[in-house]
This record gives sequence, C-alpha cells and structure tokens, in this order.
Amino acid sequence: MREKRAFTLVELLVVIAIIGVLISLLLPAVQQAREAARRMSCSNNLKQIGLSLHNYESAMRQFPPIGDSINYSFSTQAQLLPFCEQENLRRLIDFNIELGHPRNGVDPAHVVAAKTPVPFFSCPSEDIPVVKTVETAKGGPFDYAGINYCINVGTGVGDYVSFGDPTDGIAWSGGKIKFRDVTDGTSNTIAFAETLMGPGTESTTTPEGRQMQKYIAGGSGKNVSDMHALQAYFEANDLAGMLAAATGWDGQRGSTWIRGFGSGGGSINGYLPPNSKFPDMSIRAYLAAGPRSNHPGGAMAVFVDGSVHFLPDTINIATQRRLFARNDGEVVGEY
Repeated sequence: MREKRAFTLVELLVVIAIIGVLISLLLPAVQQAREAARRMSCSNNLKQIGLSLHNYESAMRQFPPIGDSINYSFSTQAQLLPFCEQENLRRLIDFNIELGHPRNGVDPAHVVAAKTPVPFFSCPSEDIPVVKTVETAKGGPFDYAGINYCINVGTGVGDYVSFGDPTDGIAWSGGKIKFRDVTDGTSNTIAFAETLMGPGTESTTTPEGRQMQKYIAGGSGKNVSDMHALQAYFEANDLAGMLAAATGWDGQRGSTWIRGFGSGGGSINGYLPPNSKFPDMSIRAYLAAGPRSNHPGGAMAVFVDGSVHFLPDTINIATQRRLFARNDGEVVGEY
C-alpha cells in the first residue's frame, strides 16, 4: 500500500508566503483600478455639469449668477437643474421665495430640495456622507445634500476676494457673464472645480485628518483687508502662524448644493493650490480657497469649453490662478 505524502511545515509556510506576496501585489492593482474607475466617473460628472452650463447659456444668453443677494443666494448648480435632466427637483424650488440667510438655515419651502442629493454633484471618491446634518448659528440643525463641484468665482487675489461683487471668474452675485466675456479663451478658463465636503460641524480646535476645513473669520465690520491679513500667512508660507491665529473652524465646506453664499455653498476660487495644507479661508462673501479631492495627486476641473482636466498638486500657483481668471490676458503654460 502506497503511503500518502502530506505537506511538510516548511512547504506549507512557503506556500503561505507566496500567497501573501501575490495578494500584496494584487491589492495595489485593485486599488488603482478602482480609483481609475472613480476618476472616470468624476470626469463624467463634470462633463455633465459643463454641458448643462452650455445649455443654460444657450437658453438664457448668460451664465447663471449666484443669486442676487445673500438671502436669495441660490447656487448656479440649483439654476442648472432643468438643463441636466433634473426638472422634477427644480420644481421643488421657488426662486421667488427667499432661500434664507446662511446662519438661519433654509426657508421651509426649500427644505425638501435642500436635502435631496443630486448623483452627479458628488465625486465617487468622496468619503463624507453626501447628506448630513449641519448646525446653523440661529436656525438649529438642518439636513443638507452636499456638493463636490463648485463654480469658479475667480482668483481670490486683490479685490477679487469677494464674490458678492464682480470677480475675474465666471460667476458672482448678480453676475451676467456670457461666452464672449471669457476673453482668455474657453479652453483656458475653469468653469467648475472639485472641493472636499466637510463633516458639517464647527470646532474651536484644529481639524484632524482631512485637508483643512475653512477658517472662520466672520462677524460685523470685517472687510477685504481682514481677508488679506489671513492670506498673508499663505504668502509667507507660515502655516504655523495661520493655525495659531485660528479661533474657529467651519466644517461646512461643500455641505449644500442649493446655496451659493455661505461657508458651505457651491463656490470656489483658485487662490490656494490643489489640496493645500493651508485651510480655505472665509469671511462672509470673502473667500480664499482652492481645489481639493481624494484623488491621489490633485483634483479635477471642467473648463468653460466643456473639457475636463486634472489639476496636479504640483501646479504652479500663478498658472492655476490664470486658469481661474477669465480675462487677465496672460498666457497659460504647461500644468
């Protein structure tokens, strides 16, 4: 009778080691494949938003503004809904009724719309829940559906730090920009760029983990010079000084697609490079922000011509700001 031969302990350990090596080689490939799929889906989302912007301009002969006041600050994204097959959701919004001041939440007429997610307004790489409860200063907690793709409100330099006034971007409060106003060329000007969603809550301590949330510096009497004082920390590359100066952190970044104004609204400028370690800075309608995403190495943006590009973390900040300016007359180099 032939004796059955079993694996020795050494042979078993070798097999286990080989399997372990194969798994360690396979997992990064799987992760890369998944991220490639997420990035492609993100690109498709931005293409759909860019196409809706073209359809809006064709019908209205201008790009959508960010409302016409802080109480009627409906986002450009909200106004694009009929042009991206979201007419049913659009019917839940009455643009003749105040959206409400950001510190008070939203008017009851808009509660249902505000908490309804739009699938292609959020990036598949986002790891924060799209619908979250957001604390407001006076109105109590509200459920909002967030957004990752924000309208370009300019470079954030000089007087363009305020998007309550005309900017060098393609939108501001009451703006009426047309294709002809994009004199730098539609292929050289960003329309929408990615941001990360915040957790929706405020904090008095420095946020941990994700790229920094917006630094709150609001209050009556604040003006452009106060924002420039905050921006000076970035210009001096003084992150420690910025963190020491921070008295509060706003986690509402990207928290609501329906609102244009406020810390959680769907607006962005190109002051900071992608995924900057410096926080986005916010004082009412004054903003110094930058693209952010969970894609390795950068963030996505759709340009006015409808093309989608990847903005790398290593982009020269001057080049990025030229991409956010529609009319600075500067030549855009490689990025």
